[in-house]
Amino acid sequence: MKRIGLSLAAIAAALIALVLTVPWLTPESVLRDTFTREIVALTGRTPVIEGQVHLAWAPLPTLMIEKVTIPAAEGLPPLLVADKMQGTLRLASLVIGRIEISGLMLKRASIGLTAGKNGIRSWDFKEGVLAEAAAGRFDKPMPVKTIRLVDGSIRYDDSALGRATSVSVDDVTFAWAGRSDAMSAAGVINWRNREAEIAVALADPASLIAGGKSDMRARIKGDTLNLATSGTLDGAGRLDGKVSASGTSLRDTLRWFGFGLPAGRSLAAYDLQSPLTLDHSAISLNEVQLSLDGNEAEGSLTVEFGKERPKVSGTLAADTLDLSAYSDELQLADGRPRKWRADHISINSLLVSDLDLRISAGETTIDKVRLGRAAATVSTRNGQLELALGEAVAYGGTLKGNIALKPSDKMTELAAAASFEGVDMGSALGDLFGFRRLEGTGTGTMAVNGTGASIAELSRSLQGRADISVAGGSLVGIDLASLMQKIERRPLSARFESSYGGRTTFDLAKASFKIADGMAKTADCRMENGSLSVSLTGDANIALRSLDMAGVANWSDADAANPFRLPFRVYGGWEVPVVEPDTEALIRRSGAAAPLLRSFIRPGRDVTQETGKTPPASAAQ
Repeated sequence: MKRIGLSLAAIAAALIALVLTVPWLTPESVLRDTFTREIVALTGRTPVIEGQVHLAWAPLPTLMIEKVTIPAAEGLPPLLVADKMQGTLRLASLVIGRIEISGLMLKRASIGLTAGKNGIRSWDFKEGVLAEAAAGRFDKPMPVKTIRLVDGSIRYDDSALGRATSVSVDDVTFAWAGRSDAMSAAGVINWRNREAEIAVALADPASLIAGGKSDMRARIKGDTLNLATSGTLDGAGRLDGKVSASGTSLRDTLRWFGFGLPAGRSLAAYDLQSPLTLDHSAISLNEVQLSLDGNEAEGSLTVEFGKERPKVSGTLAADTLDLSAYSDELQLADGRPRKWRADHISINSLLVSDLDLRISAGETTIDKVRLGRAAATVSTRNGQLELALGEAVAYGGTLKGNIALKPSDKMTELAAAASFEGVDMGSALGDLFGFRRLEGTGTGTMAVNGTGASIAELSRSLQGRADISVAGGSLVGIDLASLMQKIERRPLSARFESSYGGRTTFDLAKASFKIADGMAKTADCRMENGSLSVSLTGDANIALRSLDMAGVANWSDADAANPFRLPFRVYGGWEVPVVEPDTEALIRRSGAAAPLLRSFIRPGRDVTQETGKTPPASAAQ
């Protein structure tokens, strides 16, 4: 037994000596030929080796090759350029005196996948194992079973479509042993300065290369996106399966994909689940379950390729939508007192693709604003963003509207139209604009257009028209009928009526405004309520959010025997306007009490003989 043991030890020592000796006795030219033979067997293309070729032993017997290029076909850029390659040698082959490579590690390598305008692709092989596999004649083992790419890059360039993208590879390993084996790739990549872990597995790559089908699984895990997909992939690149995607910020994910979105608190956490159909022309998500910013919706989405700009279209429906997270972006005014926003309007980031998205909800909330059943369309086409609201239930009535925004040099062109019917004006104006001085059921139309770099600039350029009628309502903050009765009886009491309170009810109020250069002018604004009628003329300054109007209130008692006319003014900010009688008209009406009334209303001034311009209110008498 001892002799048998010594014999086996001697044989083992001889084999080890052979393994250690044979490579060192192999000339460099043979090493070059060995490496060239393996690459040709795999790709059918002869590599160009500009650097040295030598052997190393740690941690395994390894063939070291420097500065290697694998050419592409038909004059396209090289398929691969590597600073260094390391070929792991098969120990079993070394024992019998042969040098064979089982795996390759590429350092600082660039892989170029180029599709030329003539249809030629850099990864189309005419000879070698890969070409035989593509022709369905794959009956040989893979000459190189694993390829590891470290500190490299993969670039895809489609000259016909004008598309190109590049991915940095930190460390990725591809493994495929033979025809009956699965193919896998796993590792860490870096795209647009974001790291992500990837994993891809093909159950039957040989069938796929030959034009057949293979089950496929893929996963991407990163800071901004977690994506998993599985299904059946065919040789034409069509995938039928399912997909799930999630992340903490859709805004960050869209930025990663190249959308220049500004900072904001909306478009945050998201989760998407759907069956998937993917081919070279489109991605179709036919039964989407989408969660975004706490809202749940379902529907379908399609992303179409093949043109200069991708097109996103689809339909989403939700029981409830809370859009309060978007109120910062939708806010038109800010500050105290409130002013139109002066920051620059930029919609260019929303125009990188064509969009046709329809959204419906049973109930919609935006901060204080509440809408019932509503449907809206968001579209971008011909360099223009369009928002259209179909008939929406709102504040007891219905609302329709559309807005179109189009960049023009450094400005934005605006065109907007809206109509409403049966709307509770008190709640609507209060929630939308903070104006709480008008109540009633309103109906109206509006159409405006303008150009500006900000909301403030747009407000100064508005042109258009607005027509409004309100039934069964009231003016809040003043009781004109009560006031007129007081003044009729005691003109001197007007001095103390700086804030009247109460409300003026009416049966019907109508107003028509012509809008020019941000100024809404009316010569036809009237209100009727039995013994009281009111007419107004003047301006509503949209840019300054202020009023400067003159009016006349006509009041008569029950038998209409003693009619009374009171001119008054409405001025100041439209959120809290001032309504006051025209003091000049009161003085003239007071007769013998005029001198006393003058000094009482204007302490320290003797104006009983003053003359001057007639105030706007008196002009309306």
